[in-house]
Amino acid sequence: MTVHVKGHEWLKGVKLLSVLLAVLIWLSVILERPGEMLLTVPVELERMPPGLQLDGTAPAEAEVVVSGPRILLFLLPFHQTRCGIDLAGAQAGQQLVSLKEAEFNLDAEIKVMHVAPATASIVLAPKGK
Repeated sequence: MTVHVKGHEWLKGVKLLSVLLAVLIWLSVILERPGEMLLTVPVELERMPPGLQLDGTAPAEAEVVVSGPRILLFLLPFHQTRCGIDLAGAQAGQQLVSLKEAEFNLDAEIKVMHVAPATASIVLAPKGK
């Protein structure tokens, strides 16, 4: 009778393992499907040319719609996403910058679909002015 109980417990364990594997396979299929997510990210000015400074204000944040596998989108809130504007080579005066072309520091499988505002006007002036 003891052997029969152990065999019954073993079958329960196999059934539980089968259900667990089925759930994991289902989750992997669902989470690999593409999806979209709206993010609000900070805008950062990078590589300011020497001798220049920001004259006025720059956008503090941008709304970004991204697309990619749901598992990667699910992990985005734990990732430090930002909108980095590279100012290397910029001259004094008004710069019109496309935020969609900015650096977002995202996984290669995640694509930027839309950015609002689409462009930012940044004015650079010589330091000390």
